[in-house]
Amino acid sequence: MTTITADEFSVFSKYIYALCGVALDSTKTYLIETRLRSMMQQYACSSYMDLHAKAKSDRSGNMEKEIVNAITTNETLFFRDTSPFEVFKHKILPDLIDARSKASPGRTVPLRIWSAACSTGQEVYSIAIALRETLGNLNNFQISILGTDISDDAVTKASYGKYNKFEIERGLAPQTLNKYFTLMGDGWKIKDEIRAMAVFKKFNLMKPFAGMGRFDIVFCRNVAIYFTPADKKAVFEKIATVLEPDGSLIIGSTESLTGVTGMFEPKRYMRSLFYQPVAGATPMTPTGFTYAQTPAPASVPAAARPSLPAPRPAPVAAPAVQPRQVAAPAPPAAPLVPARTAPAAPASPGLPPRPAPAPSIPSAPPVEPQPAVVAPAEQARTEAPRPAAPRPAPVRSQSAQVYRAGDKSELKRLLMQKKQGKS
Repeated sequence: MTTITADEFSVFSKYIYALCGVALDSTKTYLIETRLRSMMQQYACSSYMDLHAKAKSDRSGNMEKEIVNAITTNETLFFRDTSPFEVFKHKILPDLIDARSKASPGRTVPLRIWSAACSTGQEVYSIAIALRETLGNLNNFQISILGTDISDDAVTKASYGKYNKFEIERGLAPQTLNKYFTLMGDGWKIKDEIRAMAVFKKFNLMKPFAGMGRFDIVFCRNVAIYFTPADKKAVFEKIATVLEPDGSLIIGSTESLTGVTGMFEPKRYMRSLFYQPVAGATPMTPTGFTYAQTPAPASVPAAARPSLPAPRPAPVAAPAVQPRQVAAPAPPAAPLVPARTAPAAPASPGLPPRPAPAPSIPSAPPVEPQPAVVAPAEQARTEAPRPAAPRPAPVRSQSAQVYRAGDKSELKRLLMQKKQGKS
């Protein structure tokens, strides 16, 4: 067996990546040696560089197709891994049919399913048999199953639907085999009622998905493991664009979209995982996005969204403002005039002269308390003024004997005392 050198592997791995998007690292040298061994013998190549040169110069493209067929022939079997088909039958399918029946009551329920990288068709026919077993009468449904693969040989074999004894025994129970397959020569062929549910065609997942239409369920299992991280992200994000908003994606049981793209959110059922599109997500959605978060509307670009205002501080209760007392205007000062001396009363016979009364000094009128004048804005913030405490009654001193001009009662009393003293 011819051994591939490091330089030959470098050239061939880049060539294979350009043909079908399969990325092979240095640990996959055995894969090229084992899968291309027959081509090396068929075309009498002395080295892998010789095979590469002949394939590049083949204008028919047949050698390139053979290389792709040899490299991309993957492990497949009926009902592979079991758990994806359990979540398909018992969770995804019932939820989808319920939603479609409510949206269009009384009409046939459309179901479009895509098996990407279907290889030789075992996955497609497993899906068709699961639908038949789960739904029974299919007259109320409009079912379309699409199977695609990059390998011409795989698509041809899947479309024919015939499998040898070894392939049939991998994953099919005897009762299922007898119910849905017919013995034909040295193998078994799928029955027409199941074959009619599917369409097969060649398709490269690295190419644009234009014209694919939309799907309710997509199976893309165990193929992205051969892609680079960038290609894996691109493929699953393109799948998100052709999946219905309530559709589901099923990937390999050992695969995960965590850290790959933010356009899908994981959903768990029993021990299985499936994925559904995130509403409003785009290829720019961070890969750390989870379904617990709420994405911004897709119609508003992130750069155009206004920033949130800073939170306002909690209001602090202001101290009670006491009503301001506005003093009443002081009365105008009395003009300073010389105090006039009252004329002495005429002396009465027998009486001593009465002293003149002390000049009366005008006192300022008492200041009446004025109501508080409060500004309107301040009055709205203040509480109602508390009632003023009652002022104590003024303590009156003993009445003093005051002589005022014109006070006749006092004069009469003195005259009476005078008369009594003479008598």
